[in-house]
Amino acid sequence: MQSVTDSVKTLYNFLPAVLPKQIKEVETVIIRESTMALAGRNFVRLAGLSGSVAVCMAAYGAHGMSKAEEKKKRIYDIGNNFHLIHSVALLGTPLCNRPILVGGLMTMGTLVFCGSCYVYSLTGNDRIRYVTPYGGMMLIVAWLLMVL
Repeated sequence: MQSVTDSVKTLYNFLPAVLPKQIKEVETVIIRESTMALAGRNFVRLAGLSGSVAVCMAAYGAHGMSKAEEKKKRIYDIGNNFHLIHSVALLGTPLCNRPILVGGLMTMGTLVFCGSCYVYSLTGNDRIRYVTPYGGMMLIVAWLLMVL
């Protein structure tokens, strides 16, 4: 019996040296809603709106521009193709590191590039074509920022 008591005393004296002196408190972890969805939610909605406008413009181009010059039809189609492509690309902005910057540039680039193509094709105003390259540059920068 003495040996059991000695063993318990030895173990009792040894444990404080092995065990940590202070027991850490349990930390509370708060799981929040994904910030990706919050930052890009408006761009997803904007993509839906932009896509519906692009489809309406495509329908007008197919049915309402039958009497227009071939050059204006071609420019209208280029603007409409870019409009559709970048409406779909806008859906990917919440996945970027900088969704507001990428989405803003892509939206503005689409408005400037495609809008100037539409305005030129529908009105014949040559002066509006000078802003088209600026819209194209905004789209290029937006695509490059998607990578970063």
